Amino acid sequence: MDTPARVLGLATRTALDAAELPLALRQLLGRCTIHSLPAVSPTGRPTGATAPVEGALEEGDTVMRLRDPHGGAITVERPYLPFTPTEFARARALVELDARLGPRIPRSQDVLTLPEGNEITVRRADQGDLEAARAMHDRCSDRTLGLRYHGPVGDAGSYLNHLLSPRFGRTLAVETASGRLVALGHLLWDGDETEVALLVEDDWQRRGIGSELLDRLVGLALEAGCESVYAVTQSSNTGMVAAMRGLNLPLDYQIEEGTLVITARLTGIPARRPRQQRAGRTER
Repeated sequence: MDTPARVLGLATRTALDAAELPLALRQLLGRCTIHSLPAVSPTGRPTGATAPVEGALEEGDTVMRLRDPHGGAITVERPYLPFTPTEFARARALVELDARLGPRIPRSQDVLTLPEGNEITVRRADQGDLEAARAMHDRCSDRTLGLRYHGPVGDAGSYLNHLLSPRFGRTLAVETASGRLVALGHLLWDGDETEVALLVEDDWQRRGIGSELLDRLVGLALEAGCESVYAVTQSSNTGMVAAMRGLNLPLDYQIEEGTLVITARLTGIPARRPRQQRAGRTER
């Protein structure tokens, strides 16, 4: 594919989904490290992250700083090869396109039937789901929140706005037939790596929801060209450990001070079809 056609393809992906911007920049610029630095930290403190309106090349043209339309800055680093003026102009154009289109995510959804007969809806989520996500947090036990966030339970809600932002990854939500949000699955861009994280409300655990979300998140990671995904949990979180093992992918385990990091390698794995297609379910 020639360069103009490839850039137009990246622009189309960015136009359809705000979460695509970091991935489009990586495909445009090759092997590089991209960091989205918010203007306000998850705890509500200003970070001081900013960039000139027109962007800037720094440190011998190996660091690109672009103003994030959502606030803060996007920093792209490629120490082994300076960025060219053409690459800088194309990257800035993608960011400007993202800014003009505003918040957006694909609105498709799947309706699935759990083994006991209850119907659930799986769809993409964003910051418009913040209130429903906070309500779900309020219904979760301290143990469930502690296993998810690995820290003080009282601070868990402060991270939701960050987690739901398309700038930092993709989020899947699970709703009941009545419209109540009962689970969230996150695929988070972490520099060169990709993290997966799950939270399922206590009353809806052990019904296969976590495995369904994780399988879909891995599918999104494959579509994005990720080489691996990792989950940070505790060895006592048997549900998350079982869900990772259920992916039937090569896994690496690392334990440090009670924290378990499980990495699933995706290199050489063919694209995964969503579970609803494999089971003959339909997408709405």
